[in-house]
Amino acid sequence: MMKYLFLILVITTWQSAFGQDISLLHLQGTMPGTFINPALILDKKINVSLAQIYLSLGTDGPSLNTLTSKNTSGQRYIDIKKLSGNLDSYHNVFFANDIRTLDVSIKAGGIAWMAGHGFRSSANVRYPRGLVELAAQGNAAFVGQTIQVGPTFDVLAYNELYLGAQRTLGNFTLGVKAKLLYGTSSISTERSDVLLTTKADYYQLELKNDYLIRSSALFRYSSLDSITVKYTGFTFDNLFYNNRGFALDIGASFKINKQITISASALDIGSIKWDFFPRKYTSKGTFTFEGIDLAEYLGDTTFTGIKDTLLGIIKVKSQVEEYSTTLNSTFTVAGTYDFSSSWSFNALYMLRNDYGYRNNILSVSAVKKFKYIDAGLMYRLSKGNFTSLGIYGRLKVGPVSGYVSTDNIIGLVKPFDNKSATLRIGATIQL
Repeated sequence: MMKYLFLILVITTWQSAFGQDISLLHLQGTMPGTFINPALILDKKINVSLAQIYLSLGTDGPSLNTLTSKNTSGQRYIDIKKLSGNLDSYHNVFFANDIRTLDVSIKAGGIAWMAGHGFRSSANVRYPRGLVELAAQGNAAFVGQTIQVGPTFDVLAYNELYLGAQRTLGNFTLGVKAKLLYGTSSISTERSDVLLTTKADYYQLELKNDYLIRSSALFRYSSLDSITVKYTGFTFDNLFYNNRGFALDIGASFKINKQITISASALDIGSIKWDFFPRKYTSKGTFTFEGIDLAEYLGDTTFTGIKDTLLGIIKVKSQVEEYSTTLNSTFTVAGTYDFSSSWSFNALYMLRNDYGYRNNILSVSAVKKFKYIDAGLMYRLSKGNFTSLGIYGRLKVGPVSGYVSTDNIIGLVKPFDNKSATLRIGATIQL
């Protein structure tokens, strides 16, 4: 069972499917453009965005096929031969989902007023090298050693309602959105030290824990054999009355000339206070149990022996306690060069704070505009990932348009061989 713990986490995340990307620059003039910067100028008097869906998954570690192999039965396993050189001390697997139900802007009195609603969720699993090696080799390979095996889990899901405004003065435009937030579910890991030592004489195992995890609605712990995780992909739970928060999006853009525009933004600057069934779970201390070689249990689907041992030794304390989490803020700097009426080139630098871990992303793109269709190519560069080539398409019929994009087309086709995959679809109306 332990052998497949890590695989289950990764595989289920991939099968589920970052929020902002360079494709939003291609939608300047429409409401989706304001998702990456509230100061990107809206073209028409009335702008509407309908049912945009964005899904993203990535990792700064090895891809699944880089770390695993298949046996003769077609089952995946962590391949010890592939471990060497493929793992740093820690790696992250991250997921984001952004569902925009309705976003509207109306220009009046020289100001573009904006309002909208979205359901947003994201998750990050941070795993240490020792956990993967333990799952692959058992603890016999680490006799006389101490390894870190504590993973970190963070999940954030909430509804947001916002009001915003955009004002242009000459070549300079300012934009701001004020957001009311209502959290639906959360997991926040504040401490994740789990040090495992295998003694040399009788294989005694010693766990030295300093683990603290908080949750509202999502995670319920009764005992090691009674853990409940309940996640809803889209819900209006707690809207207006629980888990309240506030955030700001701030942006500016400057039109250097008719062809070149530069812009910068700070997004999701805020936090949520979790007061709906908030739970705090802690495990702190040193726990020892005798004579166990974990390799003997890796193929045991019942896992009964070691489970009973852990139940009797490891102590977890549960209590009700409110807590706050900050949002995963994003900072961007972008430039657009309209080479002609039919060609535009874009560049975007993004710094994202994902649960305290910084991600630096650089993207470039080129878009060709036809009468009814826009088509583009995108290239994305991030830590450990240098091969993300994406595509963008937009179909325009009168005031209505639909668009689709992905920043790694190969990642959608072959997810187990790649480190990221994204998909964005939606529709706009401009009057």
